[in-house]
Amino acid sequence: MLRLEKKDIKPVSQMLARAFRDELKDVFPDPVERRRKEPIANEFYLRRDAIGNHAFVTSPKLEGIAVWMRSDRKQPGNWWRMLVSGAIWLVPRLGLRPLRKLREGDNFMEQKRSQLLPQKHWYLAVLAVDPPHQGKGHGSRLVRQMMALIDEEDLPCYVETEGEKNIAMYRRYGFEPVDEYVVPGTTDTITAMIRPACKPAD
Repeated sequence: MLRLEKKDIKPVSQMLARAFRDELKDVFPDPVERRRKEPIANEFYLRRDAIGNHAFVTSPKLEGIAVWMRSDRKQPGNWWRMLVSGAIWLVPRLGLRPLRKLREGDNFMEQKRSQLLPQKHWYLAVLAVDPPHQGKGHGSRLVRQMMALIDEEDLPCYVETEGEKNIAMYRRYGFEPVDEYVVPGTTDTITAMIRPACKPAD
């Protein structure tokens, strides 16, 4: 695994748009606008949240990415973080109304996460592999290498996902569903999953 670098953000944003095609259908209903703005939304989130956290790519070819966040790590205020990361300059390209809708969904999911796992934990915020490279073990390597470090800390992990295929995948890593909900204002049915703390035996 390699740390995500700022120079990788734009190509990774395009890769995420391919991996999560139409995920933002409720934010950008028009398909033409959606194709144009999905990479911008991904770049916004990567600039705001990934740099400075545990964000890893598979290789210089950028086949996949995982972004991990620790719940007890204090994040700078959103506006300050957006300014220093450069994410703020993407706001006009996204539009205030879509950005507000995205933030409402984020707030709801953050509240859910706090309710379902209030103790200190790691949060797998993003796991994606470019469609041409899926099924080759890239996602598994991104998850398992970080899991080994998390297990040393004896902390649980939290992830949100959609669909039976993804639920089955995360079950292989030790996650189990704890809740299912629809994000208000969307058609997204989210399954929240937790992997319990699992400190290796001495």
